[in-house]
Amino acid sequence: MTGSEPLLVDTGRGFSIRSGARWLYSSRAPETAPVEAARTATILPETLYLIPSPCLWYGAAELLERLPPSSALLGVEAVPELLALAASSLAKSGLEGLSGGRVALARCSGAVAAYRGMEAALGLRFRRVVVVRLSAGDRLDEAAYRAALAAVEGDVSLRFRNRLALIRMGRLWTRNVVANLGAVDWPSVGPLRGDGRPIVVCGAGPSLDAAIPALRARRDELFVLACDTASGALALSGVTPDAVVCLEGQIYNLEDFLPLGGRRPRFVADLSAHPSTFRAATGGTSLVLSEYAETRFLSRLSLAGLPLTAVPPLGSVGVLAVRLASALGGPVLVAGLDFAFEPGRTHCAGSPADLRSRRLESRLCKAESAWNASFRDGVRPIGAGSGEWLTDPALSMYAELAASELRGLEAYDLRCGAGAPLPIRAPLADVAGSAEAVIDAAVRSARDSASAGRRAGTISVAAGPGACRLRAAAFLRGELELAETVAAALRGGSDEQTLRGLLLEADFMYCHFPDPERVTALEDDALRRVAAEAAYWRGRLEAAIETADGRR
Repeated sequence: MTGSEPLLVDTGRGFSIRSGARWLYSSRAPETAPVEAARTATILPETLYLIPSPCLWYGAAELLERLPPSSALLGVEAVPELLALAASSLAKSGLEGLSGGRVALARCSGAVAAYRGMEAALGLRFRRVVVVRLSAGDRLDEAAYRAALAAVEGDVSLRFRNRLALIRMGRLWTRNVVANLGAVDWPSVGPLRGDGRPIVVCGAGPSLDAAIPALRARRDELFVLACDTASGALALSGVTPDAVVCLEGQIYNLEDFLPLGGRRPRFVADLSAHPSTFRAATGGTSLVLSEYAETRFLSRLSLAGLPLTAVPPLGSVGVLAVRLASALGGPVLVAGLDFAFEPGRTHCAGSPADLRSRRLESRLCKAESAWNASFRDGVRPIGAGSGEWLTDPALSMYAELAASELRGLEAYDLRCGAGAPLPIRAPLADVAGSAEAVIDAAVRSARDSASAGRRAGTISVAAGPGACRLRAAAFLRGELELAETVAAALRGGSDEQTLRGLLLEADFMYCHFPDPERVTALEDDALRRVAAEAAYWRGRLEAAIETADGRR
């Protein structure tokens, strides 16, 4: 900031703004440059055009005129005086009325809430963000405008990726939720409590091999929270996890648990995980629920009185494990969460991928799938430790999510410099290079926390199994009744308002559609698809209710 209040200056060819010695528009022809920027901006559908410091909104009308109906403008201001000026100029310009709500102004700190509000009000879903700079006002507080842009871009990107995942996997996730609600062994469900020991989050990356000897030697001093894919490798190495985090909605991860044998760690299972996961959880279960879609179905489930801990849709079991570790409290150590791999070696020894590769190995074929992974499209090297490590777009995305979860935690690195860079707020200067020393530092910190009276955290809550069974069955019956009501309305006809209200409540039947907005718009082909879904979900819900009642 310059410390000088921005001043309006009449140039004779329109008003400009000066802050100290800096002009935010030209001192000769203030409208020329912003109008030209608006006329040359790339125009795309389903796009949020972010205007940092719109000031007098020069060029905004020209930009709005070029936009398709699925795109909108959001101006963000960090400087209070410019925010007041921009709000006044926007009101006088009439842009809000002409745009039909597709122009808005917000503080930088409220940019994410503002764009989400626009989406909700307009019924839009932005796929990307394009920045159009119409003034030099962002130079007065560049960090604030950069932060606003990063927040909006990150949120739009994450929600769009989640939308793509929902299209591909949403029906399966909802099907698993329904099936699991009917089949969960409620007497085995309970909370997972931290016990004051440092929590080691173990992924199945190659770096886990280097950490296992230290984990084995110091096992009693550590709480081992393993990702599902790492659980078998740890068990085969003599390190039985205290708890295993399970997220996978498909059946492929069932082989992760085979090496556990008679060991009975507690499972922290997402309710959308494959039902076989719950059958493998012989040591008890703590339930979490990824809110994989913004639906009324999941909102009703969260209010059903069941012992569920809601978590955001993180996509990666490793990122979810970090989130749960932070909830348990105490220092967190990271091992095997590499979000990268070495050429020809994608997983640690003893993981399902490694064991599968060894079974297929011959004199002329070694680690074929791992080497193929090294040459996939999008794979690129990253600089981490000695030697070359590789990453790809998906792993990079999960590394960013893990980094956001780790920021602010007291986190220690047991990866010995391997893998994608993660923010570690540990005193590495005096402990680097020794897994034992890293563990020593974490153990000392945990003891200090205990001495200071800090309590460990808990995942999920305790609840009576009988009440849980009744509540789960009641929830399923309510969803079945809703599905039958929707089916009847589609068969026999209903007024538009009533039908639209029913469909909004029954969003679990079509949230995975690539075009769910066409359902609530009551378009004929979309309604025919919903009718087919209603029959499908009726069968699924009836089967789950029969299981819950002990009839299957």
